[in-house]
Amino acid sequence: MTTTTRPIVSLMTHVASDLAYLVQTEFRLARAEIGEKLSAASNAGVYLALGAVFALSGLIVFLLDIARWLAVAGLAYEWGLLIVAVVALVIGALAAMAGVQRLKASNLVPDRALEQVRADYATAREHMR
Repeated sequence: MTTTTRPIVSLMTHVASDLAYLVQTEFRLARAEIGEKLSAASNAGVYLALGAVFALSGLIVFLLDIARWLAVAGLAYEWGLLIVAVVALVIGALAAMAGVQRLKASNLVPDRALEQVRADYATAREHMR
């Protein structure tokens, strides 16, 4: 009886060791994948910020020109500025709300690592049966 229990204990110890190694590897994969996604997002953020700076300066000049056109059309310059500011604020608020809705935390989820963990779990369940 000792000859049959010893290999089973050894086998179970080996399985537990392999399982611990697998879990550690999956965590490393998830950490690396999250790092890749955050790096890509930060690189995109730099270009977005640069584009926003130039677009904002052009937008300010354009809005001042619209207010001037309203003044040339006969409306007081102050009222033209107020109308342009209110319209710009409404458009900005709508764009911000659309951006918040499109920004999802699920984009940062490590999809490949989660799929691999699911596959490993399914394989482990099959071998346990």
